Amino acid sequence: MKKGIMLSLAMATVFTVGASTVSKAASDVVLDYEDIDLSITISDKYNYIYDADNSYGDDISEYGINPDTIVKTIKSTPGAYFEALYVDEDNYFRESYMNYLEGEDEIGHLKDYSKEEVAEFGEQLSKEMENWVGKDGIKSFEYKDIFYTEGGIPYFQFIMTGTNADGDFTSGCLCTIANNNNYYFYTRSYAPSVDAASLIEDSQELVEGVEFYFDKTIKSDAHISGGIDWKKVGSKSAYGAVVGAVIGVK
Repeated sequence: MKKGIMLSLAMATVFTVGASTVSKAASDVVLDYEDIDLSITISDKYNYIYDADNSYGDDISEYGINPDTIVKTIKSTPGAYFEALYVDEDNYFRESYMNYLEGEDEIGHLKDYSKEEVAEFGEQLSKEMENWVGKDGIKSFEYKDIFYTEGGIPYFQFIMTGTNADGDFTSGCLCTIANNNNYYFYTRSYAPSVDAASLIEDSQELVEGVEFYFDKTIKSDAHISGGIDWKKVGSKSAYGAVVGAVIGVK
């Protein structure tokens, strides 16, 4: 096995709030987080799945990793809600996770805006994210347009590279807004060479499994051009990329 798969998660930094209920759909795992208005079906290609309550799937301890340590870390650290991992074809762990951040702008639900408005939103976000390159561990940022799920939910797509205490990483991120709140879905790899497009594809697969509980009383009528604090939105995106569920390479 290569170095990236042999590491201990004892010092991993994972982020979560709240708890879930869990069920099985065929061989997939369904996690339900009513406190943040979503449930997510995680496909069975992820051999190892963790949240604040439990671990699901195979026994990761064969790699010298204590699953109880992962769950305890999730319980004690605010930010994301779960970690899902599998071993890629190069024998490196690939990890997907979510980062939830409560919104401060009254945007409503991104799905309610026209495609033209969503595109404008994405362009504004892209401009702000470019300002974060060179800060807080962000090395590069590339905006990849809008992805619409089969259910019609729009997600902004971007690829970021950076570094943190665990080493250099590449992340493929999709983000959307529902109930005025921000949901970021990352797939990250620390492999020395990784196809960034495949990280985006993994994140696309992840969000196809998301079901939001939309509050129909919330209006979606924000003034996208002038009524949103883009600096705050950009800082949240950068935050989620640098921190999160981290295995790392040492």
